Amino acid sequence: MKNLVFVTEARFVKDNKGNIFGDASFSNSLWERYLSVFDKVYVMARVNPDSDFIPKNDSIPINNSKVIFIDLPYYIGPLGYFKNYFRLKKTIINSIKTLKNCSYICRLPGQLGTMTVNILLKNNLKYALEIVGDPDDVFSPGTIQHPLRAYFRKSMIKSMKYSIINAQAVLYVTKHTLQNKYPFPKNIFTTYASNVQLNKLNNNLELKKWKPKNKFNIISVGSLEQLYKSPDIVLEAIKILNKSDLEFKLTWVGDGHFKKEMIQLAEKLNISNYVNFIGNVDKTIVYEELNKADIFVLASRTEGLPRAIIEAMSIGLPVIGTRVGGIPELIEDSVLIDKNDANQLADRINQLIKNEDFYNNQVKRNFDESKEYNEKSLMKRRLEFYNYIKNDF
Repeated sequence: MKNLVFVTEARFVKDNKGNIFGDASFSNSLWERYLSVFDKVYVMARVNPDSDFIPKNDSIPINNSKVIFIDLPYYIGPLGYFKNYFRLKKTIINSIKTLKNCSYICRLPGQLGTMTVNILLKNNLKYALEIVGDPDDVFSPGTIQHPLRAYFRKSMIKSMKYSIINAQAVLYVTKHTLQNKYPFPKNIFTTYASNVQLNKLNNNLELKKWKPKNKFNIISVGSLEQLYKSPDIVLEAIKILNKSDLEFKLTWVGDGHFKKEMIQLAEKLNISNYVNFIGNVDKTIVYEELNKADIFVLASRTEGLPRAIIEAMSIGLPVIGTRVGGIPELIEDSVLIDKNDANQLADRINQLIKNEDFYNNQVKRNFDESKEYNEKSLMKRRLEFYNYIKNDF
């Protein structure tokens, strides 16, 4: 029997009955991937004990008896990390000493994954990595407001390169973008697979077609916990667009710390009537909103390989995205924009809605391209990765 220890930067909540909840990206289908190869999964993550917790629409219960949490001290932000540094380290060291016959997967970038890697190396234990983002973008100007942002950026880039060089296996979420920036040694096992969980593709789907009209629906999906998805830039673009004779409305799916501030920004820009922040909603509602939209926008300042874009492509939505992370792997150069550029975003939206052939070609192209991310193809590469980890170390 072989078990897996999975280290993630994600935060979870424990209610007064001991039930643990995560967000939609940590549903049971994720754990089933690992359990298809390993007997148990020990999740090493921050868990917030909250006796008053009431599950929300996006709160997913982790109710698989083979998924066992190792509760790390709960904290938020760099200051919280430094305050809990020694408690975190002690918990991780004790867990590694206690758990036997385990393989290790650490998700990077992240402070917890990096700390665990360093502890494993000191104990001469092998580990694998899942590279899901780029710290160079995560800590780029405008993404977070912190006086030590530049230091964190340099430090996390260095630590991720070091972790990859010393790993036994690495799975990247991109085909080549992150691999080129954070290269791996030739003697280790590597593969790529997005962590997207698509609904089953409908090959008989009636694809959207360009129609002449005066009102357009724009949609963006992303957490507002940080400004990684550039909601401020999207709002500025909506203001620019609504200076014309046409009407543009924005639906933003996602919640977080900056939601209130973005609502205030919409008021300041005099576009409140054109913007709807609907918060975190059930996946069925997300797809309903996607189907009502004319264009999907992801103006990210940082990305790995965004699931939201692949989901939009899978229903035949035209997509506009920034030249960061794995986004250029998903969409054509004609619909890419520079980050932090509201004028460029507004121009691209105008180009799509005013050019019938351009719009319809993007619809078909995106739908066809999304087929590459079907679960069967992705799972084949994941299983090769998991089995290598299980059998070789």
